[in-house]
Amino acid sequence: MLLFQCTKDACAALTSTRKGVTESWICDHPLPSDDPAWVWQLHAVKIARHPVLVAMHADTRFSMVFWGVKKGDGETLIQLFFERMLNHVAWLARDFALLDASGLKAMADRLIDVHQQCTFRAGGDRSVQTHLNEVVRYCRDAVADNGGLPDNQEQAAGFDAYLNQAPRGARGRPHWFPDDEMLCACLRDFAGVDEAGLLHARERMRTARYRDIEQLLQQS
Repeated sequence: MLLFQCTKDACAALTSTRKGVTESWICDHPLPSDDPAWVWQLHAVKIARHPVLVAMHADTRFSMVFWGVKKGDGETLIQLFFERMLNHVAWLARDFALLDASGLKAMADRLIDVHQQCTFRAGGDRSVQTHLNEVVRYCRDAVADNGGLPDNQEQAAGFDAYLNQAPRGARGRPHWFPDDEMLCACLRDFAGVDEAGLLHARERMRTARYRDIEQLLQQS
């Protein structure tokens, strides 16, 4: 099950009133005990007078930003979420040559299959919110620098890729890279990759980062 823990502002963004009738995607029914939740925290802000939704995976702190989603339009949010998520994971897996085409398809099918149920609930985690606030600051800076909001396709995906290459830190945990951790989590949970395979994946990621750093140093 896909679970969005929504801040107060996100709850408001997912609630609308039409012809005197209030409709909301936020629910408070008990969560099923036999369906483990894939937990994301959702926050909403206004940037350049446009609504912006920011989703962050509670464990890896992998984030995605959805620009200009209309108030109360949870359906579009869910559609964009899966579209962006699948593309990100596929790009990462291909970049590191970790899965072939059939493996990517199987992972995508599994990810969608186990998250056919999606629910939005009020709540959140302070530590996750701290990182969410950092992402919002990056969003505001990017819009100010570029003079407008990105689209919800290639421009937004490129911005997400930039966000998730920045290291994160939390009390009691060494620093980590959200894109690395999300890819490993998806390989483990949706592609059946074992610990040996994950170690191999991490080594490829580490080597790629060192190579990128060396190239930057040579250019400076």
